[in-house]
Amino acid sequence: MAKIGKTFTIDIDIYIWLEQHAKDMNRKVSFIVNQALREIKRSIETWKCSVCGMHNNKENKSCFLLTDGVFCEGVAPKT
Repeated sequence: MAKIGKTFTIDIDIYIWLEQHAKDMNRKVSFIVNQALREIKRSIETWKCSVCGMHNNKENKSCFLLTDGVFCEGVAPKT
């Protein structure tokens, strides 16, 4: 996977928190930002089954987790 540089503007209080959080986690700021963006992307592209807790693609109308030979009966929320 390729990495690219991108410049963006954030508030100073967010910048200060981000720098401190990265230092506390012993990670680079870019890692923290990339991780946060990945989590947001995942939450936008998936829904969580209220029955089994599995994350499903938005295109799936029901949860397809197979447990003990039986499919979960979770249903995607209406949007």
